[in-house]
Amino acid sequence: MSDQTILIVDDTPYVRAAVKDAVLESGLFSNIIEAGDGAEALKLFLTNKVTFIITDVVMPVIDGYKLVAAIREMESGSDIPVIILTASKKGFSDKIKGLTLGASDYVTKPFDKGELIARTKVLLKMYGLQEELKAKNALLERIATTDELTGLSNRRHFFDTARTIVALAKRNDLSIACLMIDIDFFKKINDTYGHQAGDMVLKKVAELMLKNKREGELLARYGGEEFVMCLFKADEAVAFGAAERFRKRIEEMKIQLDESKAISVTISAGCSASAGDSLTDIDKLMAMADEALYLAKNNGRNRVETHSGKMPGSC
Repeated sequence: MSDQTILIVDDTPYVRAAVKDAVLESGLFSNIIEAGDGAEALKLFLTNKVTFIITDVVMPVIDGYKLVAAIREMESGSDIPVIILTASKKGFSDKIKGLTLGASDYVTKPFDKGELIARTKVLLKMYGLQEELKAKNALLERIATTDELTGLSNRRHFFDTARTIVALAKRNDLSIACLMIDIDFFKKINDTYGHQAGDMVLKKVAELMLKNKREGELLARYGGEEFVMCLFKADEAVAFGAAERFRKRIEEMKIQLDESKAISVTISAGCSASAGDSLTDIDKLMAMADEALYLAKNNGRNRVETHSGKMPGSC
Protein backbone atom coordinates (compact mmCIF):
# COMPACT_ATOMS: atom_id res chain seq x y z
CA MET A 1 0.00 0.00 0.00
CA SER A 2 1.41 3.37 -1.00
CA ASP A 3 1.96 6.22 1.45
CA GLN A 4 -0.98 8.30 0.28
CA THR A 5 -3.75 10.12 2.16
CA ILE A 6 -7.15 10.69 0.59
CA LEU A 7 -9.74 13.20 1.80
CA ILE A 8 -13.34 12.24 0.98
CA VAL A 9 -15.81 15.15 1.18
CA ASP A 10 -19.59 14.73 0.92
CA ASP A 11 -22.49 15.83 3.09
CA THR A 12 -24.27 12.50 2.52
CA PRO A 13 -22.92 9.73 4.78
CA TYR A 14 -23.85 6.85 2.46
CA VAL A 15 -22.01 8.50 -0.47
CA ARG A 16 -18.89 8.92 1.68
CA ALA A 17 -19.23 5.27 2.73
CA ALA A 18 -19.51 4.14 -0.90
CA VAL A 19 -16.42 6.13 -1.90
CA LYS A 20 -14.54 4.83 1.13
CA ASP A 21 -15.46 1.20 0.31
CA ALA A 22 -14.16 1.64 -3.24
CA VAL A 23 -10.96 3.26 -2.04
CA LEU A 24 -10.36 0.59 0.61
CA GLU A 25 -10.88 -2.16 -1.92
CA SER A 26 -8.36 -0.56 -4.29
CA GLY A 27 -5.58 -0.44 -1.68
CA LEU A 28 -4.31 2.81 -3.17
CA PHE A 29 -4.28 4.83 0.05
CA SER A 30 -2.73 4.19 3.44
CA ASN A 31 -4.88 6.81 5.17
CA ILE A 32 -8.50 7.82 4.59
CA ILE A 33 -10.09 10.88 6.21
CA GLU A 34 -13.63 12.17 5.75
CA ALA A 35 -15.46 15.49 5.93
CA GLY A 36 -19.16 16.35 5.76
CA ASP A 37 -18.72 19.77 4.15
CA GLY A 38 -16.10 22.10 2.66
CA ALA A 39 -15.38 23.94 5.90
CA GLU A 40 -14.53 20.74 7.75
CA ALA A 41 -12.54 19.58 4.72
CA LEU A 42 -10.38 22.72 4.75
CA LYS A 43 -9.56 22.19 8.43
CA LEU A 44 -8.56 18.59 7.75
CA PHE A 45 -6.54 19.61 4.73
CA LEU A 46 -4.55 22.11 6.79
CA THR A 47 -3.79 19.58 9.54
CA ASN A 48 -3.06 16.50 7.40
CA LYS A 49 -0.71 15.75 4.53
CA VAL A 50 -3.47 15.13 2.01
CA THR A 51 -2.37 13.81 -1.38
CA PHE A 52 -5.75 13.21 -3.06
CA ILE A 53 -9.28 14.62 -2.74
CA ILE A 54 -12.67 13.35 -3.86
CA THR A 55 -15.38 15.93 -3.19
CA ASP A 56 -19.05 16.49 -3.79
CA VAL A 57 -20.16 19.76 -5.39
CA VAL A 58 -23.36 20.65 -3.53
CA MET A 59 -22.66 20.92 0.21
CA PRO A 60 -23.59 23.30 3.06
CA VAL A 61 -21.29 25.99 4.49
CA ILE A 62 -18.59 25.72 1.82
CA ASP A 63 -19.49 23.88 -1.39
CA GLY A 64 -17.18 21.85 -3.59
CA TYR A 65 -16.45 24.74 -5.94
CA LYS A 66 -15.24 27.00 -3.15
CA LEU A 67 -13.31 24.13 -1.60
CA VAL A 68 -11.43 23.41 -4.84
CA ALA A 69 -10.72 27.11 -5.39
CA ALA A 70 -9.43 27.55 -1.81
CA ILE A 71 -7.17 24.50 -2.03
CA ARG A 72 -5.73 25.60 -5.36
CA GLU A 73 -4.80 28.93 -3.77
CA MET A 74 -2.56 27.13 -1.25
CA GLU A 75 0.96 26.12 -2.17
CA SER A 76 0.42 22.69 -0.64
CA GLY A 77 -2.73 22.16 -2.70
CA SER A 78 -1.80 23.69 -6.02
CA ASP A 79 -1.04 20.37 -7.71
CA ILE A 80 -2.71 17.57 -5.79
CA PRO A 81 -5.37 15.58 -7.73
CA VAL A 82 -9.02 16.48 -7.07
CA ILE A 83 -12.01 14.54 -8.39
CA ILE A 84 -15.41 16.22 -8.15
CA LEU A 85 -18.60 14.20 -7.84
CA THR A 86 -21.41 15.72 -9.91
CA ALA A 87 -25.17 15.09 -9.99
CA SER A 88 -26.30 13.59 -13.29
CA LYS A 89 -29.23 15.99 -13.75
CA LYS A 90 -26.92 18.97 -14.09
CA GLY A 91 -23.64 17.18 -14.55
CA PHE A 92 -22.40 19.12 -17.56
CA SER A 93 -22.50 22.55 -15.91
CA ASP A 94 -20.96 21.12 -12.73
CA LYS A 95 -18.14 19.55 -14.72
CA ILE A 96 -17.30 22.74 -16.60
CA LYS A 97 -17.35 24.92 -13.48
CA GLY A 98 -15.38 22.41 -11.42
CA LEU A 99 -12.69 21.93 -14.06
CA THR A 100 -12.44 25.68 -14.56
CA LEU A 101 -11.80 26.18 -10.84
CA GLY A 102 -9.03 23.59 -10.84
CA ALA A 103 -10.54 20.12 -10.43
CA SER A 104 -8.47 17.41 -12.08
CA ASP A 105 -11.37 15.18 -13.16
CA TYR A 106 -15.04 14.45 -12.49
CA VAL A 107 -17.25 11.42 -11.87
CA THR A 108 -21.03 11.48 -12.16
CA LYS A 109 -23.22 10.26 -9.30
CA PRO A 110 -24.35 7.58 -8.83
CA PHE A 111 -20.82 6.49 -9.72
CA ASP A 112 -19.44 3.22 -10.94
CA LYS A 113 -16.83 1.90 -8.51
CA GLY A 114 -14.58 0.67 -11.29
CA GLU A 115 -14.65 4.01 -13.12
CA LEU A 116 -13.89 5.96 -9.93
CA ILE A 117 -10.86 3.83 -9.12
CA ALA A 118 -9.63 3.82 -12.72
CA ARG A 119 -9.72 7.61 -12.83
CA THR A 120 -8.06 7.79 -9.42
CA LYS A 121 -5.23 5.52 -10.59
CA VAL A 122 -4.62 7.66 -13.67
CA LEU A 123 -4.46 10.86 -11.61
CA LEU A 124 -2.16 9.27 -9.02
CA LYS A 125 0.21 8.19 -11.76
CA MET A 126 0.19 11.67 -13.30
CA TYR A 127 0.72 13.25 -9.87
CA GLY A 128 3.66 10.94 -9.18
CA LEU A 129 5.29 11.80 -12.49
CA GLN A 130 4.69 15.51 -11.85
CA GLU A 131 6.28 15.31 -8.39
CA GLU A 132 9.24 13.41 -9.83
CA LEU A 133 9.69 16.10 -12.47
CA LYS A 134 9.52 18.85 -9.83
CA ALA A 135 12.17 17.07 -7.77
CA LYS A 136 14.44 16.72 -10.80
CA ASN A 137 13.97 20.39 -11.70
CA ALA A 138 14.78 21.40 -8.12
CA LEU A 139 17.92 19.27 -8.27
CA LEU A 140 18.95 20.86 -11.56
CA GLU A 141 18.37 24.30 -10.06
CA ARG A 142 20.58 23.45 -7.07
CA ILE A 143 23.27 22.10 -9.36
CA ALA A 144 23.13 25.24 -11.49
CA THR A 145 23.36 27.64 -8.54
CA THR A 146 25.41 25.78 -5.91
CA ASP A 147 29.11 25.08 -5.56
CA GLU A 148 29.42 21.29 -5.42
CA LEU A 149 32.21 21.13 -2.84
CA THR A 150 31.13 23.74 -0.28
CA GLY A 151 27.37 23.94 -0.78
CA LEU A 152 27.56 27.74 -1.03
CA SER A 153 26.17 29.73 -3.93
CA ASN A 154 28.40 29.41 -6.95
CA ARG A 155 29.97 32.26 -8.89
CA ARG A 156 27.24 32.39 -11.51
CA HIS A 157 24.43 32.56 -8.95
CA PHE A 158 26.31 35.19 -6.95
CA PHE A 159 26.63 37.52 -9.94
CA ASP A 160 23.01 37.01 -11.02
CA THR A 161 21.73 37.81 -7.54
CA ALA A 162 24.22 40.57 -6.74
CA ARG A 163 23.39 42.47 -9.92
CA THR A 164 19.73 42.46 -8.90
CA ILE A 165 20.68 43.67 -5.40
CA VAL A 166 22.84 46.47 -6.81
CA ALA A 167 20.08 47.59 -9.18
CA LEU A 168 17.62 47.73 -6.28
CA ALA A 169 20.11 49.67 -4.16
CA LYS A 170 20.74 52.20 -6.94
CA ARG A 171 17.02 52.84 -7.40
CA ASN A 172 16.56 53.43 -3.69
CA ASP A 173 19.88 55.19 -2.97
CA LEU A 174 21.01 52.46 -0.58
CA SER A 175 24.52 51.36 0.28
CA ILE A 176 26.00 48.05 -0.84
CA ALA A 177 29.14 46.50 0.62
CA CYS A 178 31.38 43.72 -0.61
CA LEU A 179 33.87 41.31 0.97
CA MET A 180 36.62 39.36 -0.75
CA ILE A 181 37.89 36.58 1.52
CA ASP A 182 40.90 34.33 0.99
CA ILE A 183 42.22 31.38 3.03
CA ASP A 184 45.81 32.14 4.01
CA PHE A 185 48.60 29.86 2.74
CA PHE A 186 46.12 27.48 1.16
CA LYS A 187 48.66 26.13 -1.34
CA LYS A 188 50.85 25.11 1.57
CA ILE A 189 47.93 23.14 3.04
CA ASN A 190 47.50 21.26 -0.24
CA ASP A 191 51.23 20.65 -0.60
CA THR A 192 51.66 19.48 2.99
CA TYR A 193 48.53 17.44 3.62
CA GLY A 194 47.16 16.72 0.15
CA HIS A 195 44.20 17.93 -1.87
CA GLN A 196 41.66 15.95 0.15
CA ALA A 197 42.76 17.91 3.21
CA GLY A 198 42.47 21.10 1.18
CA ASP A 199 38.90 20.18 0.24
CA MET A 200 38.13 19.51 3.89
CA VAL A 201 39.44 22.95 4.84
CA LEU A 202 37.33 24.63 2.14
CA LYS A 203 34.19 22.82 3.31
CA LYS A 204 34.75 23.59 6.99
CA VAL A 205 35.51 27.26 6.36
CA ALA A 206 32.42 27.53 4.15
CA GLU A 207 30.22 25.82 6.75
CA LEU A 208 31.40 28.16 9.47
CA MET A 209 30.85 31.30 7.39
CA LEU A 210 27.40 30.09 6.30
CA LYS A 211 26.49 29.46 9.93
CA ASN A 212 27.70 32.91 11.01
CA LYS A 213 26.46 35.04 8.15
CA ARG A 214 23.45 37.25 8.78
CA GLU A 215 20.28 38.14 6.92
CA GLY A 216 21.00 40.31 3.90
CA GLU A 217 24.46 38.80 3.33
CA LEU A 218 24.94 36.90 0.07
CA LEU A 219 27.86 34.49 0.42
CA ALA A 220 29.45 32.49 -2.41
CA ARG A 221 32.56 30.60 -3.36
CA TYR A 222 34.31 32.77 -5.92
CA GLY A 223 36.91 30.22 -6.97
CA GLY A 224 39.76 28.18 -5.48
CA GLU A 225 40.22 29.24 -1.87
CA GLU A 226 38.50 32.60 -2.38
CA PHE A 227 35.02 33.61 -1.22
CA VAL A 228 32.91 36.67 -1.91
CA MET A 229 30.04 38.29 -0.06
CA CYS A 230 27.62 41.07 -0.97
CA LEU A 231 25.91 42.92 1.88
CA PHE A 232 22.64 44.77 1.19
CA LYS A 233 21.98 48.08 2.99
CA ALA A 234 25.46 47.96 4.54
CA ASP A 235 28.38 50.37 4.64
CA GLU A 236 32.10 49.63 4.92
CA ALA A 237 31.97 49.49 8.72
CA VAL A 238 29.28 46.81 8.61
CA ALA A 239 31.29 44.86 6.03
CA PHE A 240 34.37 45.14 8.24
CA GLY A 241 32.38 43.81 11.19
CA ALA A 242 31.15 40.84 9.15
CA ALA A 243 34.68 40.05 7.97
CA GLU A 244 36.03 40.25 11.52
CA ARG A 245 33.23 37.98 12.69
CA PHE A 246 34.33 35.37 10.15
CA ARG A 247 38.03 35.90 10.77
CA LYS A 248 37.78 35.34 14.53
CA ARG A 249 35.55 32.27 14.25
CA ILE A 250 37.84 30.68 11.65
CA GLU A 251 40.99 31.44 13.63
CA GLU A 252 39.46 29.65 16.64
CA MET A 253 38.33 26.62 14.64
CA LYS A 254 40.17 23.28 14.67
CA ILE A 255 39.80 21.22 11.50
CA GLN A 256 40.17 17.50 12.09
CA LEU A 257 41.86 16.02 9.03
CA ASP A 258 42.02 12.50 10.48
CA GLU A 259 42.03 10.77 13.86
CA SER A 260 45.46 12.09 14.78
CA LYS A 261 45.77 15.37 12.88
CA ALA A 262 43.93 18.66 13.39
CA ILE A 263 44.99 21.98 11.91
CA SER A 264 44.06 25.65 12.24
CA VAL A 265 43.68 28.09 9.37
CA THR A 266 43.22 31.82 9.02
CA ILE A 267 41.69 34.13 6.45
CA SER A 268 42.41 37.57 5.07
CA ALA A 269 39.63 39.84 3.85
CA GLY A 270 39.09 43.09 2.01
CA CYS A 271 36.03 45.35 2.35
CA SER A 272 34.45 47.92 0.10
CA ALA A 273 31.18 49.83 0.01
CA SER A 274 29.39 52.28 -2.21
CA ALA A 275 26.08 54.13 -2.46
CA GLY A 276 24.18 56.68 -4.53
CA ASP A 277 25.82 57.95 -7.72
CA SER A 278 29.11 56.26 -6.84
CA LEU A 279 27.45 52.82 -6.87
CA THR A 280 28.09 51.48 -10.36
CA ASP A 281 28.09 47.68 -10.41
CA ILE A 282 29.13 44.62 -8.44
CA ASP A 283 32.31 44.21 -10.51
CA LYS A 284 33.58 47.60 -9.37
CA LEU A 285 32.74 46.84 -5.73
CA MET A 286 34.56 43.52 -5.98
CA ALA A 287 37.61 45.15 -7.55
CA MET A 288 37.74 47.62 -4.67
CA ALA A 289 37.39 44.82 -2.10
CA ASP A 290 40.07 42.83 -3.91
CA GLU A 291 42.49 45.76 -3.60
CA ALA A 292 41.82 45.79 0.15
CA LEU A 293 42.35 42.01 0.29
CA TYR A 294 45.71 42.42 -1.44
CA LEU A 295 46.64 44.98 1.22
CA ALA A 296 45.56 42.58 4.01
CA LYS A 297 47.85 39.90 2.63
CA ASN A 298 50.76 42.32 2.27
CA ASN A 299 50.26 43.49 5.85
CA GLY A 300 50.73 40.04 7.32
CA ARG A 301 47.52 38.07 6.62
CA ASN A 302 44.91 36.98 9.18
CA ARG A 303 43.51 40.49 9.06
CA VAL A 304 40.83 42.65 7.48
CA GLU A 305 41.49 45.81 5.49
CA THR A 306 39.09 48.37 4.00
CA HIS A 307 39.32 50.02 0.62
CA SER A 308 38.96 53.45 2.22
CA GLY A 309 41.81 52.75 4.63
CA LYS A 310 39.56 53.41 7.64
CA MET A 311 39.56 50.74 10.35
CA PRO A 312 36.20 50.78 12.14
CA GLY A 313 35.54 48.83 15.33
CA SER A 314 34.87 45.14 14.80
CA CYS A 315 31.82 43.23 15.97
